[in-house]
Amino acid sequence: MHSSIHWGSFVAVAFLSACAGTPGAAPHDMSVAGHEHAAEAADASAAQHAGHYDPAAAVTRTKCPGAQRNTDTGIEACWTSDVNPTKEHIVEAERMRKAAADHRAASQALRDAEASACAGLSESDRDTSPLQHPGDIVAVQELKAATGSYRAAGLTRLAGAKVTIRAVPGLTKEYLQRLVSCHLARNSSMGHAMAEMATCPLGVKGATATVEGEGGTFVVRVTSEDDDSATEIVKRARTLAPAPVQ
Repeated sequence: MHSSIHWGSFVAVAFLSACAGTPGAAPHDMSVAGHEHAAEAADASAAQHAGHYDPAAAVTRTKCPGAQRNTDTGIEACWTSDVNPTKEHIVEAERMRKAAADHRAASQALRDAEASACAGLSESDRDTSPLQHPGDIVAVQELKAATGSYRAAGLTRLAGAKVTIRAVPGLTKEYLQRLVSCHLARNSSMGHAMAEMATCPLGVKGATATVEGEGGTFVVRVTSEDDDSATEIVKRARTLAPAPVQ
């Protein structure tokens, strides 16, 4: 039996509220800093468009279709309407204000996820991935899976890697779950741009993980539905493999 560690499940409600339809404003689209920068840019654009809107700039226009005439009178109907040529600016200003709000909601969702996932962990465990202790890595293996079009064709795809960790004193499956979850959340919060995580499989965008107990060891299965991400997970995992005995 294993337990899934999808860190976003800690703040599912917050994530749903953050996905408000603005392209690029879903939490996973960028880092906390990226969302905040995008929100500031959207605010600036909204202010600029709002400054170009003049509610008094109405123009009266007459529209005569030309193709249709009243069969009773033989006279074409010409309609008049008041049009504000600056209206498009206030519409765009509102769109930019919504974009700013969506990006800030996404940023907050990422921060909430990290805070929830990492709550109660020691500073050293928050700063160092559980997969970055090479002396405690027992084995590394590729993982294959039959999903999507691969399953339909009776084939398997490279899905990620299985990293086996020795059961060091004080480490339990539950605590390892929390560590893995914390680092998945932190990596998403930082936009997967943490230099210290450049060789860690948990630092790959789109990675998910499960933890299992297996024969007196702990197994972390790191996978992704994206082929490129799965390949990167395996590439990083291979660097963790213990050196063969000479």
